[in-house]
Amino acid sequence: MLNNENMIPTTVHKPQQIGLNPMQLHLVSMLNFNSTKEAEQRLKIALEQFYLSEFNQMKDQLFASGDLTEAAIAEGAARHFRTAY
Repeated sequence: MLNNENMIPTTVHKPQQIGLNPMQLHLVSMLNFNSTKEAEQRLKIALEQFYLSEFNQMKDQLFASGDLTEAAIAEGAARHFRTAY
């Protein structure tokens, strides 16, 4: 915040240190074992497949519950989300 009289900050915001969660720490420690480009590529593919599977499960649940429909997807695709100038 600024003091309007002399434009001096009245509140100092300290950046919050962000640490890694336990899963991220585990993955980082496991990366020590992947020392080749081939191993790195296989790990990337495995992670992509894992998250694609998770996404598809969530998507299927949303469709099954009726919270997500083809019409809603089409409506969202047609929207213009940028700021109007």
